[in-house]
Amino acid sequence: MKVMIELEEAKEMVLKATKPVEHEIISLVNAFQRVLAQDISAPMDMPPFDRSPLDGYAYQATGLEDMPLLLRVVSEIPAGTFSERRIMTGEAARIYTGAPIPPGANCVIRQEDTERDGDQIKIARPLMAGQNVVRRGEEIKEGELLLKQGFYLTPPAIGLLAAVGWDQITVYKRPRVGLLSTGSELMDVGQPLLPSKIYNSNNYTLRGMLQNAGCEVISIPIVSDQIEDTLAALEKMADTDMVISTGGASVGNFDIMRHALAQFGCEMFFWKVNLKPGTAASVGLKGQKLFFSLSGNPAAAAVTYELLVRPALRKLAGHSCFENKGILVKMANGFAKGGRQRRFLRARAVFKDGEVWADLASAQGSGVLRSMIGSQLLVDVPANHGPVNPGEILQANWIEAWEN
Repeated sequence: MKVMIELEEAKEMVLKATKPVEHEIISLVNAFQRVLAQDISAPMDMPPFDRSPLDGYAYQATGLEDMPLLLRVVSEIPAGTFSERRIMTGEAARIYTGAPIPPGANCVIRQEDTERDGDQIKIARPLMAGQNVVRRGEEIKEGELLLKQGFYLTPPAIGLLAAVGWDQITVYKRPRVGLLSTGSELMDVGQPLLPSKIYNSNNYTLRGMLQNAGCEVISIPIVSDQIEDTLAALEKMADTDMVISTGGASVGNFDIMRHALAQFGCEMFFWKVNLKPGTAASVGLKGQKLFFSLSGNPAAAAVTYELLVRPALRKLAGHSCFENKGILVKMANGFAKGGRQRRFLRARAVFKDGEVWADLASAQGSGVLRSMIGSQLLVDVPANHGPVNPGEILQANWIEAWEN
């Protein structure tokens, strides 16, 4: 087991060991926030016929018309219907938005650009052939690749699949993640707080993060600092794809999680990552399942989840993108503390003059969960950097959901 490794090495080890979950076939109606496990190609042209994009009159333009042009209305075509009546020179069809262009017609003039008198319309400015006609396959061609495996399904993507007729798709199963909160000092909410106890916030914070990532969460809210209780809790996580624990991760006599994981049969990759907050993290592997042991300090657990767990979770869930590449930000305010360790500061993203500014949370301690509220950025301050100055440019990671 390695001790005190860099974040990049830790992520590399974790991602190398992560294998995506299995597939399942689901109805399109249940596909929101799922991850495609197949490439999707169009089974048809879109639109499937030449159609009108507006309400007006379809006719046959030749470019040789006298002005004004007088046409006789010989048919009417609402959306959802088709007229086999061929439109000849000097004729027009009343047509509505989305309706198929009738045979013989090659343009559509807007209703407001005509004058109608009985079954005759007058056009002051005739069109050219092809004007106001949406051609078959103009948006999508049959056989065209629409979405790739690993694509996270958003409402527009689901609508696109519906538009070309897909009713069932193959997706990755939702990861089942076990969540343990260890610490004899913990109590669950809803009970009077006893002396020397604290309420267990980590279970609620990480549960929300996991649910937001599309996971099914299997939780044991509180596990004591006893190795037997910890091993028993780990046994209950057999039917999961990943396990995350908080607490028991540091150097004290009761920080037993990494020892429990080793006794449970995990191959331990590392203990301690060279960053603040969240140094006291360890990861082990048993079979194909990763076990993450995170700090019990609420902000540290949340930050380490973002930097280390979430990339692995995205790969587990089948996402094609599981590396947060980050952005450059300009510091809106300073941070007085320097230090030998790399540090990640929580900050709000402010868009100003085409740049992203990082407005730091007022308190940055490892136990200050409030610093995560309203923060969209983790600002990466290199080791041995010294104080951060306003206006300085640094690298930062997004906390919010990543795009495909």
